[in-house]
Amino acid sequence: MSLTPVELFTPQLPFVSHSSAFRVAAYQDSDFARYTQPLPDKLSRAVAKRKAEYLAGRHCASQALKTLGRPHTIIASADSRAPIWPDGIQGTITHTQELAMAMVSDDPLVLGLGIDLERKMSDKQEQELQKQILAKEERTAFEQLSQEQASPLTLIFSAKESIFKALYPVVQRFFGFEAACLNDFSHNQLHFTLTETLHETLPQGTQISVYYQLNDELVLTECCLRADL
Repeated sequence: MSLTPVELFTPQLPFVSHSSAFRVAAYQDSDFARYTQPLPDKLSRAVAKRKAEYLAGRHCASQALKTLGRPHTIIASADSRAPIWPDGIQGTITHTQELAMAMVSDDPLVLGLGIDLERKMSDKQEQELQKQILAKEERTAFEQLSQEQASPLTLIFSAKESIFKALYPVVQRFFGFEAACLNDFSHNQLHFTLTETLHETLPQGTQISVYYQLNDELVLTECCLRADL
């Protein structure tokens, strides 16, 4: 399996990123050695798709860290499956249907990063999954967003994934989509309010903004939690 650099989007956050395309059908376990990444024991019996996505994501992270001047780095996983980043680094990894991307920062004010790539849902999926993703309090903002952007539910789903990733290094526990409520948006950002206290530094009512971009097939969202906000 070849990991081919691709330019999917120009990220709006000012941090280093790397994106790769790959083909699951071409994956072999020897690809981990080819890209000098270890195949984790817990993935030894996983399907090829899971292994290929893991390898692609870790490769993107390693390449992004090299751009920061870091040596080749192995990004292991915690029991929660969250990546374990080197000291002084915050990072995030995403993959969707044979595309992977990672973003990293060594800015000490960055407490967490979250990015998420999603293939756009079909119109049918957008209708069927609304109750699982949206709270009643988000309906007004969602309806307004749907007048401005295609695939509005995909956007919100992706944004909430990015929020979870960005806040997890501080919160250190699982929290659901209902913890963040969409209340407003602009041409490139979605604005959310925390509906519950997730941490003493992230009380109920905290405002969280997420950058977004779309093309014909994909959505990219980006979230950064900073100590100076």
